Amino acid sequence: MSKLNIKLSISDRLYPMKINASDEEIMRKSSLKINKIIKDFSEKYAVKDNQDLLAMCALSLSVELEKKKKNDNDIEKEVMDNLVLLNESLSKVLK
Repeated sequence: MSKLNIKLSISDRLYPMKINASDEEIMRKSSLKINKIIKDFSEKYAVKDNQDLLAMCALSLSVELEKKKKNDNDIEKEVMDNLVLLNESLSKVLK
């Protein structure tokens, strides 16, 4: 895999990174998302300390990830339940 040297700006600081070329788009989108969340928190809560804003952003993203995981698990359970029902129905028909 080819590596790229990029610089990402997060909360007005540059972070040099060496990443896989295939990850560049998602890294850049992620840094834009982080900056947007920080800006929104800064405007909504009038927080000026960048460390506080970064902590709030990290918490927000973590909650979002946990909700997605829970939703994915719920969907997986529903699919498995439906497959069990389908299997039972097919077994009855084939007997």
